[in-house]
Amino acid sequence: MIEKISRRDFIKTAAITTLAFAATNFFPHDATAAKTCTARTRYGTYNGFVGKRGVKTWLGIPYAKPPVGALRWHAPESLEASDKTFDAKKFGCSPIQDRDPVEPASLLEQSEDCLKLNVFTRGAAKNLPVMVFIPGGGFVSGGSGDPIYNGTNFAAAHDVVLVTINYRLNIFGFMNFASIDSSLGDSGYLGIKDQVAALTWVKENISAFGGDPDNVTVFGESAGSISTILLTVTPAAQGLFGKAIAQSGHAIFCHDPQHSAVLADKFMEVSGCEKMSELMAKPTAELEQLYEKFCAEIPFASDVGFFPTCDGKFLPELPFKALKDGASKGVKLLTGTTADEWRYWSLYYDNIVKQMKNYHSAFNGVLYSEDAQKLEDVYAAWEPNHTELAEPERYFEFANQLDWRVGQELAAEYQSAFDDVYYYLFSQKAAVNDLGSCHAVDLPFVFGNPSPDIEPRPSKKLVKQVQASWAAFAATGDPNNALIPHWTSYTAADRQTMEINAKGWACHKNLNVDNLTTLRGVYEETFLGAVGK
Repeated sequence: MIEKISRRDFIKTAAITTLAFAATNFFPHDATAAKTCTARTRYGTYNGFVGKRGVKTWLGIPYAKPPVGALRWHAPESLEASDKTFDAKKFGCSPIQDRDPVEPASLLEQSEDCLKLNVFTRGAAKNLPVMVFIPGGGFVSGGSGDPIYNGTNFAAAHDVVLVTINYRLNIFGFMNFASIDSSLGDSGYLGIKDQVAALTWVKENISAFGGDPDNVTVFGESAGSISTILLTVTPAAQGLFGKAIAQSGHAIFCHDPQHSAVLADKFMEVSGCEKMSELMAKPTAELEQLYEKFCAEIPFASDVGFFPTCDGKFLPELPFKALKDGASKGVKLLTGTTADEWRYWSLYYDNIVKQMKNYHSAFNGVLYSEDAQKLEDVYAAWEPNHTELAEPERYFEFANQLDWRVGQELAAEYQSAFDDVYYYLFSQKAAVNDLGSCHAVDLPFVFGNPSPDIEPRPSKKLVKQVQASWAAFAATGDPNNALIPHWTSYTAADRQTMEINAKGWACHKNLNVDNLTTLRGVYEETFLGAVGK
């Protein structure tokens, strides 16, 4: 097993520093001394505050009933209409999760009562574009309270209504207990149902905050990106948004019901319970301990064990195929990856570059089926065209291509047959040594907030360019704006990739076509129905 590294202790200090920054620069004086702003919804009137930069801010607004007690492991239920007035000046609790120094939201107060959202906007304009952000964290960690997702800087710079949300995670939101208790048939994707509930709330109420309910963009990074792509092919989400921004995560990161049921059986063994009624009776703290024990006993469970279950009922059985077949028709898409995704995990694992070849099969999401091609055979076919790279960097690049870039570009290709698509490669390198253009390096530039473990001082110029592009896309479905060179849309006939970097932006044709040509067959054989996942 790859060893967890002591560097996390160092990062913990940095993460706590970030939380201290957030506390001293965002919460206390803004929330208690600032002018109050009010929004009246069908579920109550919410009093927020106007921050230093003139951003009207509402925090911790519930979008569904608390999923506690008898509602644990059940679909989110709509709130009751109310004419009461509520305070909305403090983030809601983070979802239950392992305390992780690299995930600042996990260091905040946690609760099963976590289905809350936050709203940021400037001025008094009406019918503004709405952007709903879904946090990442591998479906096991994260939350909207993470300072990196603070929407103040984005909202201060652009005429949008920015919403950030929480959703249930890990055993509370993505463990498939259906084979243990048939009444819990949707327990393997409750977190996605939470997201649909949040989008429904936005559709019903966002006009009270100045937003246009008919001009909604969903965006997310990592698990938030996977969620975004899944939502585009989910029938229950149709009509709730018309544009999507998917940053580093595509539609193959999911489980079939058989696999996720096996994981649920193992969790029951770890828990010592035979019936769900026994688990239902346990307090939150004990379930959290059981989850930590389960992750300790099951290799890579916290990395790949809690992907959404695609059972063909709520989520398509083969979402990648659904995308190709046009299930997302009518949704404009902006999507891409960073240049060096997997290097982010060096924050967790020692010598990740050297060790990738040894452990790749344990958490590779592409060659998942026992009937799929063998990983070593795919690498053997890819390797001869990449001898310019020495090992272990050669295999590491293969893993980045197979797991991230090729799948994301195929998603772009498939959707381009039905609507406008813009594709990018984020090649800006992290300021922290050896992380390169790692997973999540784009987030400080999207939100304009520092990330101590990746980018503590994001380039102001690049922040302005990225935010202007994301905001333009949210407004019109086209990211072009005065701060960047022309961004040509992506099609199968004209594969244009915008490379994003502080040194300059540039559109490249066929930037990754060799890797796409070599590896696309692996995806299409596995996820288009030739081989069942």
